[in-house]
Amino acid sequence: MRTFEAGRDVTIPVNLTYNGQPAVPDSGTAVLSVSAPGGEVLFTEDLTTGPTDAVIVVTIPAAHNQITTAFSRRVVRITAERGGIPFDAVTMYRLTPQILYTVTPKDVRGFLGVNEGELPDEDVDLAGAYLNLEFSIGRDKLAAALTSGEEAELRANEAVLYSTVLELIPSLANRVAQEETDGALSFKRNARKDFSDLKKSAEDRLSAALAAINPVVDPGYAILITTTDADPITG
Repeated sequence: MRTFEAGRDVTIPVNLTYNGQPAVPDSGTAVLSVSAPGGEVLFTEDLTTGPTDAVIVVTIPAAHNQITTAFSRRVVRITAERGGIPFDAVTMYRLTPQILYTVTPKDVRGFLGVNEGELPDEDVDLAGAYLNLEFSIGRDKLAAALTSGEEAELRANEAVLYSTVLELIPSLANRVAQEETDGALSFKRNARKDFSDLKKSAEDRLSAALAAINPVVDPGYAILITTTDADPITG
């Protein structure tokens, strides 16, 4: 999920689809609404679209991105008509008080040895890993480490990196078993890459990073990893 700092304007693209295909809305029919997690509508706006606009970039003003909790999310919905038939498109984003880590999706791909086509930025949930660490270590302690200008800052960023890696590894073999043909993704049935050595390395490095910034906290990767590596075709 895309993550942004609270209290700022947020600009995101919304892909419009109908029956799984890109959809250009009829002129004058597109309306944006932004809701809080509980369903309260925070913001609405009539949108102007062109004859080829199947992706609309919208901006949600800072006033509607205020939070009082550790994190929150916003539900972005565009309702429109295509050939007179109503349809809608929904996406979400997360808000956090501050983004203190300096790790990037590129760093995650570099450790895993995959490319952007196999693991795009939007599928690398650094903020989710950060929040899990925050709940485990404590918000103040993690923030202090990430702004220390000392070794603790390096180790805290490593903790975010390797926590993110461990969340991704269960599904990674399926991701890199894909090939792109005429713009459609299909799974190859040959042997998939084994990421078990990388998983062990990430676990060890996460343990070392957490020991450096908070020696009393268990690494927690067994808790963070909750998915299973199922074959996408046979289950």
